[in-house]
Amino acid sequence: MKTYQYIDADNFVVAVFDEDGISRMSMLASVLPEGTVIDSYVAPPPPIPTTVTRFQALAVLAAGGYLDTVRTYIATLGEDNITRLAWENAADWERTSPTLNALATMLNLTSAEVDDLFVAASQVSA
Repeated sequence: MKTYQYIDADNFVVAVFDEDGISRMSMLASVLPEGTVIDSYVAPPPPIPTTVTRFQALAVLAAGGYLDTVRTYIATLGEDNITRLAWENAADWERTSPTLNALATMLNLTSAEVDDLFVAASQVSA
């Protein structure tokens, strides 16, 4: 089902309604300035999770083809390296984790790409 919204000149959403409200659209259109276009509703992007579980992170890294690269990199680190310790022991991954961001840099991922991975990971269930 399509949903529509009307945004005024100040970029404020004035109305949101479903396509079954065609008559309401006509009524709304009758009070709007001539030539006003009512655009299709665009849902806001999902919020970026701040934390995902280890399983969720591993699942998304595997699905994205990153897991082998990360494992190879981790294997080059000393056993007391903080990145290796975090990789091997963290139950949850925080979006702001310095370790996670170091791994993202190693993978040449942008911040937006990491956000996308976190959103995808949050939707993974065991």
